[in-house]
Amino acid sequence: MAALIAVTAGFASGVLLRSLFVFGWPIILFIALVGLMLFAARLVASRAAYLLCALFVIAAALGAARFHMADAPLPAPLLADLDTRVVYEGEVVVEPDVRDSHQRITVEVREGEEEARVFIVADRYPAVSYGDHVVARGVLALPEPFATDAGLLGQGRVFRYDHYLKKDGVEFIIEFGELDIIAKHEGFSLYGALYDLKHAFNAALSRALPEPEASLASGLILGGKQGLGEDLKEAFTIAGLIHIVVLSGYNVMIVAIAMMRFFVFLPRRAAATLAGITIGLFVLMAGAGAASMRAGLMAGLGLFARASARTFDALRALLVVGVAMVAWNPFTPVFDPGFQLSFVATAGLILGAPLVAARFAFIRNEFFKEIAASTIAAQIAVLPLLLYQTGLFSLVALPANLLVLPAIPLAMGLSFFAGTISLVFPSLALVAGLPAHAVLSYIIAVAESAAALPLSSLSIPAFPFIFVLIAYATLGYTAFVKRSSMTLQLMFSKKTST
Repeated sequence: MAALIAVTAGFASGVLLRSLFVFGWPIILFIALVGLMLFAARLVASRAAYLLCALFVIAAALGAARFHMADAPLPAPLLADLDTRVVYEGEVVVEPDVRDSHQRITVEVREGEEEARVFIVADRYPAVSYGDHVVARGVLALPEPFATDAGLLGQGRVFRYDHYLKKDGVEFIIEFGELDIIAKHEGFSLYGALYDLKHAFNAALSRALPEPEASLASGLILGGKQGLGEDLKEAFTIAGLIHIVVLSGYNVMIVAIAMMRFFVFLPRRAAATLAGITIGLFVLMAGAGAASMRAGLMAGLGLFARASARTFDALRALLVVGVAMVAWNPFTPVFDPGFQLSFVATAGLILGAPLVAARFAFIRNEFFKEIAASTIAAQIAVLPLLLYQTGLFSLVALPANLLVLPAIPLAMGLSFFAGTISLVFPSLALVAGLPAHAVLSYIIAVAESAAALPLSSLSIPAFPFIFVLIAYATLGYTAFVKRSSMTLQLMFSKKTST
């Protein structure tokens, strides 16, 4: 486990170092050489510390190299078009993000031998779909960071919009763009089929449920908070409940457990395989974002461990998944706030939930004890990073989560039932949606009531990132000491009992 931690920390440190400072292959090779020297020292003097340091440094060199290869220079033909009105032809490569007054589209264009992704903000019509070939017109620009106002985004913070788009491969932007569809997508593609199914299911939910319950149901099942409206979205944010309407590990594990129960009549390995395929398609349908990919991979590893009858070490799985995702997209750990929050929340659940649950021995019901412990552990884990990113300190997040989280599996199940019935039998949509409507209305009522309380949240001024590192070092050390103490107590109790 120590070797895995050294490799994980080293790889992440190399990615972070290269993302903050621009350097090339000579420095990367020098870092690798230092690692090899430490490994040689391990061969001379048999000390575990030398091996761990060598693994850390070599992994750091690999992380820096991976980021350096991904951080390609901007295409020269598009750079020459900056701040001018352009006309580009390309393909829509990401599901459009449709808002109340506009749509946001990512188009891959080719200029000469160069390819680039351009983020376009345009009117809602004409409505485009994944795979469509379009012509985009507008003024080409580079995305830029911007200062946020006080309030939900805190005071004195800067949102790195350029980095946020960079993680998805987007390098240019056209605001107030114009679109024309040249050709609709033809032929079969897995993404296209899944997106079509997603749109059909969302339409079925809209027939079965009124707004905003329909958008909340869609968010719970498939992720996404665009249809909630600004007021309700703000209420969920203040109440600390916004995580339930993005595809999180909690949502995906609910699906994983449901699939295992659905395939219970099959052999264990076959059931886990089918459940894993279902989760993969589910994550792809939801957009394959960093948080949902992490959640899906974690669920997949859990199913594999269950099928193979091996002990599932959740922390080891989280580290493996984290390294795999960073290796796939090295911009994720630094430029994707959702991935960061999702990762630390999962680590908090793994390390902190058992410690918190030990304090709740007075709660007899195991289900509510698990909900309370998981909620508190996750809230503590994300707090330093959340305060750094947004400055929002919700004073009602803990009670709101304790009231809402037990209802989420029921809300997801009833919403899926309502959407399925509406999809197959549209005439029964309203009747099928009644049970889901009741549970979803309860969740919305809790969010709105919690957000409306006096002093429900505080806005924290911006502070240096070093304080975040100190906070997590303290939390990690505390968790390590407490877990070691619990392990020793358990070993002592076993010895005395024998």
